[in-house]
Parts: sequence; structure tokens; C-alpha cells
Amino acid sequence: MQYTPLPNKAPTSDRSKNVKANMKRNQIIKRSLSYFFLALFSIVMIFPVYCLLIRSFMSDTESSTNALWPSKFGMSSYLAFFDDYNLWYLKNTLFICVMKILGVCIMASLTAYGLAKVDCGCNKLIFTLILSTVLLPAMVTAIPQYIIYEKINWNNSLYPLWLPIWFGGGAMNIFLIRQFIRGIPNSLCEAATLDGANSFTIYLRIILPLIKPILIYLAVTNFNAAWNDFEGPMSFISNNQEFWTLSLSLYRRSTSVSNPMFANQQMAIGVIMMIPGVLFFAFFQKELMEGVAMTGLKG
Repeated sequence: MQYTPLPNKAPTSDRSKNVKANMKRNQIIKRSLSYFFLALFSIVMIFPVYCLLIRSFMSDTESSTNALWPSKFGMSSYLAFFDDYNLWYLKNTLFICVMKILGVCIMASLTAYGLAKVDCGCNKLIFTLILSTVLLPAMVTAIPQYIIYEKINWNNSLYPLWLPIWFGGGAMNIFLIRQFIRGIPNSLCEAATLDGANSFTIYLRIILPLIKPILIYLAVTNFNAAWNDFEGPMSFISNNQEFWTLSLSLYRRSTSVSNPMFANQQMAIGVIMMIPGVLFFAFFQKELMEGVAMTGLKG
């Protein structure tokens, strides 16, 4: 009987070493590419903020150049912000922000509570009608809003910028609060009802403390939206300087021919307008994350 020798094979250990080496090499390449694109993306995102911050400390003439570092740091642009005009525009902006926050926290939470916990037989229909308004583009309702506000003499005043939110609280705000409230057990409301509490007492003593995270989230987002709003002031109050906001005044004064604003002053106002958003996120980061995580989990 003739014996046929088996073909020589590479040892299994050498093959596994090669596979591990290739895997390690691929991981290094992927990680290096990830770090490279992450660094590139960070530079692209941070560079405009860097230019905004650095140019706010430059002099009036130097801020109009392409310099990336000031020859001398100065605070003149920030000191120029605290004139009578800017302080008046700041007052208008803060008033709008506060009134919008109160409107959202009060009216939207009451409406959402009624839709989530008080059964009137047509809750789903009312909620569907409210939510359907979100599908309408803002430009579709802009002209009808302007005509209505003109008829009731609201244009060239602050009313169009904060008063509409008090008529219901806003569809998206109602949706988010309703989703949050639906996660609260009905047993809490039923136990309070057995103890003699009415619907408003249940809302005030039970619902309101439990929906604090989503209220903080909506307060921060609506504050930032009102603080940075430009289209609303430009549409409704651009002809009345008494009611200008910071964003509108920045645009008007930077494009003015008779009294132009220097670039460093524009950058200083931009930095000041960034501060509230940064502070809100720093101090309410936990509540913001809870508000995002705990809405929309219940259909």
C-alpha cells in the first residue's frame, strides 16, 4: 500500500498572528481617520467662534482687517454696548423672552394636562387638530398673520412676538408636555381624586412638580429662540425703533450708512448674545437631557 504524504500547511499560530496584525492595523487606520475628521470638524466649527471672540477685543480700525490676533486687547467694544440704545433693546428682548417662557410653562402645560389626563370624549380629535398645525410651513402663515395683526393694530408693537404663545402655548410645546404627562401613572391622579382633589389641584400639586424637567427644557429652548429671533422683529417691528430687539438693532445699525457700527462692536454684541445659551446649557444640562429623553417614549 502506497502512502501519500499530506501537503505542508502553515502553522495555525502564524496564520492567527497575521490575522490579528491585520485587524490591529485596520483599527489603527480607522481610529486615525476618525481623529483626523473629528479634528477637522472641530476646527471648522470653532474657528468662526474664535474669530467672533478675538475681533471683539480689537480696536475699531484693526477689526476691519484680516488679523487673527489683536495687537492690543481692548474692552471698548463691550463698553460701547452699554449705551442707552442697546440697554433699551436689551430690555425689549428680555421682556419678550420672559413672556414667552411664562406662556409656554403656563398655557402649554395646562393644555397638555387637559389632553393627557382629563377625558372629555374628543381629546384625540383636539390633539390631532393642534398637532396638524405643525405641518404648516412658517411662510404659509406669515402673510395672514401680518394682515391680522395689522387689522388689530398689533404691528409695530411687541404683541406679535409674545402674545400669540398665550393662546394655547404652541403645538410642539403641547405635544412634548403631553407625552411627558402620559408617562405619569394614573394611580396618582386617582388617589388624589379620592382624597377630594379637583382637576386643577391635581395639576398644581402633582402634575406640575413632576413635569419640571420638560418645562425647564422648553423654557430654555423657547428663551433661546426668542433671544435669537430675527424674522419676527424684522417682520412686525422694523418700522418702530422703540421696540427693536438686540438682533434687529444689530442688523439695522451694522447696515446703516449714516451711523455705521464698527466690526468689533458687532462681534461684541454677537458674543453677548451667545452667553445666555451657554449658561443655560451649563447649569441645566441634566434637566435638558431628562426633558429630551422622557418625551415621546409613550405614544
